[in-house]
Amino acid sequence: MNRVIPRTGRPAAPTSSASLRTLLAAPHRLFFFLGMLGLAAASLWWLFNLWARSLGMPLSLVLPPAWVHAWLMLNGFLPFFMFGFLFTAGPKWLNVAGPAARPLVLPGALCLLGLTLALLGAHLSATLVALGALLMAGSWSALLLRFFWLERASRVDDRVHARLVLAYFAFGTLAQLAYATGAVQRSADWIHVAQMLSIWLFITPVFVTVAHRLIPFFTASTMPFLDAWRPLWLLAAFNGIVVAHGLLPLASVYAPSPASYALRLAVDLAGAALLCFVAWRWGLVQSLRNRLLAMLHLGFVWLALALALYAWNDAVALLAAPQAGLGLAPLHALTMGFFGTMMLAMVTRVTAGHSGRPLAADTLTWFLFWTLQAAVLVRILVDALPAHSAWLTALAITLWCVALVPWATRCVLVYLRPRADGRPG
Repeated sequence: MNRVIPRTGRPAAPTSSASLRTLLAAPHRLFFFLGMLGLAAASLWWLFNLWARSLGMPLSLVLPPAWVHAWLMLNGFLPFFMFGFLFTAGPKWLNVAGPAARPLVLPGALCLLGLTLALLGAHLSATLVALGALLMAGSWSALLLRFFWLERASRVDDRVHARLVLAYFAFGTLAQLAYATGAVQRSADWIHVAQMLSIWLFITPVFVTVAHRLIPFFTASTMPFLDAWRPLWLLAAFNGIVVAHGLLPLASVYAPSPASYALRLAVDLAGAALLCFVAWRWGLVQSLRNRLLAMLHLGFVWLALALALYAWNDAVALLAAPQAGLGLAPLHALTMGFFGTMMLAMVTRVTAGHSGRPLAADTLTWFLFWTLQAAVLVRILVDALPAHSAWLTALAITLWCVALVPWATRCVLVYLRPRADGRPG
């Protein structure tokens, strides 16, 4: 079909209808599309489970609901977005040619199949759950090997971020093996290992590594009066705090003492303080003038708040005052607040920039962003107001779905259509 060339010399916006073939135009289209499917499936599954339980009609499951929920919300969609980003920004970091999307279709589809098997297995068979996790681990390994060869082909001096992401993804793959073992053996210990690996040696360090590289860059490119401040010692501090938080509980298990809790408290307080300083240094206040940038900065602030809440729980344990504890509030500040908001901000930006659309958050996106923030706050209140936990938990997942399912639907329609500016990709 011939295109009309306007006077500017740029091709007119294409009018092609949605097509799955368009997913092959760029790796981020493929993986973001799969991630949106995973996000909708994991979120709606938990929504139905919680509302069925609140209505006195709990769904039949072969594993404890919390085990399946935690695995889905950590591994059911976030890694898809990570791979989409990795094969889009990664080659630019490394100054190498990025891969085409077509060779990535098979491992991507197998990842989605693994998620599907795990969801079905949650109601039918623990073996199916384990098979789904193993299939996901195998697919990740194939994708990581492809990125590893990109890193090996690079001749740039600064490959620290790419190497860290590779290392942390390896721990994420181990987490799937641990989860498969826990599912088959019905072992709470193995499930806990899988969760700790996923959160503290995989997703959180990947997020802080990417944030260290991109938040200052995005901020400086939007607001030139701010510098892209990201010294390597700061990256080391980010990763040290996160990994230390994940490993220190082992000291409490094998050598329980007030000193171990005091050390955890010191790490979490230092982490919260450092992150608050960095949020200010990176231009949090200035970013509020730009919605898309503000989403990214406010997402980063959730990590500081999560560590502050963890510090509160550390102090409670140190003082032996369990009644003052915040339960799972810190965990949900991290997962829903930090992971969820950073996902929304990063994916929105990449989707806009690589579809030929303005780098801006429109009114609907801004509304969905604040709906997500409300969902996080409500979920935190669950542990502060345990007497109202049932309806507050149901409300939190409802708000989460109200925020993210329409966002996912909207983005999917973008991935299925050519770029708005007529350019390839």
